[in-house]
Amino acid sequence: MDTIKGKVKNYVFHNEENSYSIARVITESNQTVTIVGYFPMVSEDVDYEFTGNWVKHQTYGEQLKVESFKKSELQSLQGLISYLSSSFFHGIGQKTAEKIVDILGPNAIQMILKDKTVLKAVGLSAIRIEKFYQQLLENQMHEHILVALYGYNLSGKLAMKLLDTYKMMTLAKLEENPYRLIDDIEGIGFIKADEIASKLGIAKDDPRRIKASIIYAMQTIAYQNGDLYLTEQQVHKITEQVLGAPSDLNSAILELQNEKRIIIEEDRYYLSSSYVTENQLAEAILNLSSDQPEMLDQEYLSTLLDAVEIQKNIQYTKVQKEAILTSLSSSVSIITGGPGTGKTTIIDGLLEVYRIYHKLNLKHPMIHEKIALMAPTGRAAKRMKELLDMDAKTIHRHLGYNYDGEFSYDEKRPMPQTLIIIDEASMIDLFLAKKLFSAIKKGAQVVIVGDVDQLPSVGPGQILSDLIESGVLPVVRLNEIHRQAKDSKIITLARLVNEQNLSLQDLSSDADVFLYKASPERILDVIVKQVKGALDEGYSMIDDIQILAPMYKGDLGIDNFNRVLQEAFNPNKDVKMSYGDKHYYVGDKVIQLVNDPERLIMNGDIGKVKSIKMNHQNEPYMVVSFDDNDVMYEKADLEELNLAYCVSIHKSQGSEYKIVMLPMVRAHMHMLKKELIYTAMTRAKRFLIILGDMNLLIYAANHLSEKRQTTLSKRLNADLPLHAEKDELESLSPYDFM
Repeated sequence: MDTIKGKVKNYVFHNEENSYSIARVITESNQTVTIVGYFPMVSEDVDYEFTGNWVKHQTYGEQLKVESFKKSELQSLQGLISYLSSSFFHGIGQKTAEKIVDILGPNAIQMILKDKTVLKAVGLSAIRIEKFYQQLLENQMHEHILVALYGYNLSGKLAMKLLDTYKMMTLAKLEENPYRLIDDIEGIGFIKADEIASKLGIAKDDPRRIKASIIYAMQTIAYQNGDLYLTEQQVHKITEQVLGAPSDLNSAILELQNEKRIIIEEDRYYLSSSYVTENQLAEAILNLSSDQPEMLDQEYLSTLLDAVEIQKNIQYTKVQKEAILTSLSSSVSIITGGPGTGKTTIIDGLLEVYRIYHKLNLKHPMIHEKIALMAPTGRAAKRMKELLDMDAKTIHRHLGYNYDGEFSYDEKRPMPQTLIIIDEASMIDLFLAKKLFSAIKKGAQVVIVGDVDQLPSVGPGQILSDLIESGVLPVVRLNEIHRQAKDSKIITLARLVNEQNLSLQDLSSDADVFLYKASPERILDVIVKQVKGALDEGYSMIDDIQILAPMYKGDLGIDNFNRVLQEAFNPNKDVKMSYGDKHYYVGDKVIQLVNDPERLIMNGDIGKVKSIKMNHQNEPYMVVSFDDNDVMYEKADLEELNLAYCVSIHKSQGSEYKIVMLPMVRAHMHMLKKELIYTAMTRAKRFLIILGDMNLLIYAANHLSEKRQTTLSKRLNADLPLHAEKDELESLSPYDFM
């Protein structure tokens, strides 16, 4: 790293929220240097030392990317006068500053901080002395804190986050327990907190470290697997792996129990937030299901359903009729089935019967106050809207997810609708489910629709599966493939995988399924050729074609697919924005990775880079079009984005694509499970192309994902007691897992 010394000449840009700054510095040798980084507004009259690395901006040349800074120990008298009379200190003008320096000399600041009464000699009143002293103390303390934080190898951005959070108590909080940063500061996990703790001299067997590692094991590791609890053996095993050595965890576990951070029930160890949320979800569902709906005339409903059949020129099967009538007669009901079994047809018929019975106009502008159609992701909601010709939104939108990451509707202010239909329910995790079911008003009818055989949610829990397993709600299972879907080899193949009944004889290409036996080395080239052929036929890279893969790393991982496909199919290489080793160009297909209610985009939304321009601070920004929503991304926002020529199978849930391409290689073998492959196959609407080793399809079909460790089903059917009291520690965000 290099260090320059000089005065800040002016700020080109300063972000008040995160302190990202661009400034020009006049060095000791009278050169003008541009510095960039996360640092606060400093006096333009004081000498500072800025340390960092030189980077080359494509337009503005060499810049010093600042990692740390401090006030130079030697200051000129004139600089000191300018500093004391600056805007940092209210009520101290030029003449008063000159007098302070004249009387107290070049060490004026140190003398005042040591004994503020020395200012009496300057002629200041007691009130002015105290005010000036507090301003000086705060200014000096901020710089002192930042210098100390840089010493812990924190980036400028992270250091400013700490200072903004803890203010003057930053170092005290840090030294008291650096592991508190995991909960308090976004971007700091156990590993980073552990590094800081090590620099503070905290021992490897310190109770604070052991407690933090237990929470890390239960939260990070368990949630990665979708589990809500760990067994005692799992807690000890995973925690010792985190700690790097065998340790006595008993006293730390007891402390965490006393602090109500974990709850132990029999042999199950829960984080308090998981335990309370699961209990509250179970209570909300039981309350809704026990609420008797309005008594409907069943004979009249059947007559209406017959009329709807004639109106829509459709013939419902016995099971489809059962699904519609059961849903209309129940407070909470479930419809589950795979592709081609008619789930959308049933929802459409259900809505029509409901409309006629209740004398509603589905095109009325206020119908959304009566009926809510919702899905976990934007793409699933969009598909629901297109198929049913009625407005549908994400669950977050229906719950009034706002700019502050909070929900407008909850148990105290429930949603107004009397009919709520939830599609793609297999994707809903525990925390979102609790928010949703707690916000449904008493007396509303809820229809839960989904394919229970698909992958469970990205976040913890297996809500749809647990609801079905509990036996407390009426469930209609759709098993029959309907006439219009019977000719689809995609659906036939997916069903054979799901039933674990796939054989070598089934592995043949057909009109809509293409199986390419290819070595891993050839797969990339074949996919590029297939994509080119599809584009030549008029298919859209953004809307119609999707490569799916289970892993990010490796030659046939998501990241490399995206690099290769970007290079092959995006010719717009003139202007780019970069984040790490990823580059973005106009025309790129991209995916949003986190929920951002302020900009009306959600995790999983796919868009297209519309333009890359420079703002008035000469910093690049990118505009991404998500359907009809144009969103601006500055460089710092790019961590929320990824290329989307290839996405994970999990991220594809809730979406359909005309063409899906799926590599099957041994490098992915540990990920290949029945639920994963079934989910990938059922994303294809018109063509499914599978490339690689076809024997791996049979392997995957016969390997099930491990069942997640949850207890919702047992709480619903009273095998376990219900403890749904509020908990002040319940703070985990449900939208972190989408």
